[in-house]
Order: sequence, then C-alpha cells, then structure tokens
Amino acid sequence: MSRRLLAVFATGALLALPAAARAQGSTSILVSGGLSVPMSDLSDNVNSGYNINLGLAFGAPIIPVGARIEGGFSSFDGKGGLPGGIGSGTTTRIASATANAVLNLGPTGAAPYLIGGLGIYNRRFSSDASGASDSRTTAGVNIGGGIRFPLGGISTFLEARYHVMLGNQNEGTNLQFIPISFGVQF
Repeated sequence: MSRRLLAVFATGALLALPAAARAQGSTSILVSGGLSVPMSDLSDNVNSGYNINLGLAFGAPIIPVGARIEGGFSSFDGKGGLPGGIGSGTTTRIASATANAVLNLGPTGAAPYLIGGLGIYNRRFSSDASGASDSRTTAGVNIGGGIRFPLGGISTFLEARYHVMLGNQNEGTNLQFIPISFGVQF
C-alpha cells in the first residue's frame, strides 16, 4: 500500500511541476545592437556593419530552457571598386524574424547560455548610384551563445550568433553573418 501511495504522490508532484513553472513564468523585452560581421560570400562584397534587435523572452526560473521571439536588422556597406557593379554606394540589408530556444547554463544573474532557432530572412541589395534594388526572402537558421550579467540595476547580455540564410547562391540568398550584440533585458 505504501508503494502505491508513494507512486500517487510522485505522479501528483510531477504533474504539478509544469503548473508551478507556468505560474512562475516570466516574459521580458530585449533590446540589443552591435557589430555585424559578414561571412563567406557576403564578406567578399561588403564590410562589417551594424545590427539592431528587438525581442520577447519567455522562461521560468526553475526550468533551464526558455524561448525568444525576435526581429533583427543588419546593414552592410559595399566594398569600393569591386567588379560587377558592386562597390561604394551599395548597401546590403538583412531583416529577420526568428523563433529561438534558449538553454541557460547557470542560475539567474551572471550566467552563460546557448541559443538557436529558425527564422525568415529578407535581404535587400540597393545601389545609390543607379537606384537599383533587389529583395528576396528565404528561411534560415541561427546558433550561438552569450552571457547575461547584471550591470547596475539592470539585466544585460552580450551574445554572438551565426546566421545562415538557406537560399540559392545565384539569387544571393545564401548569406551568412555573425551579429555580436550587447543588449538590455527588462
């Protein structure tokens, strides 16, 4: 009889755990920005640029896995004097909307984390000289890591992620870049 009673209590505790986690769940807003570094073919045509991001983070204190929904924007200026009309006066902009899983590797406060997910990416090439522009949208993935830490009375983080647009090289949609961002979470 005591085994059955113990099994019932254990089952009840396991079923109550997700409810307790939801009750203690938190949602926060993230704002970040920093340097975007072009990789692979993109680095042949553009210089390093900047990124800005806005997102929502979802999590619970007792569960190490959370989620983030984010919108990001990276801009890169073209390298001067390249053949094929690419050069100074050209800009490559990449807008993204991503859904990510976050694995916290430590308690709240100063702690590292891993992040990765899927998204939709839109890249736009434009030229100031000719006024021409081209825009394409494709799916993509990202993976990276960061560290969150308190700074004064606010929660901040520093992270780097490797983004890959899963597109066609002939359409210029297979771009890769690494945004390195400093952000605030509130």
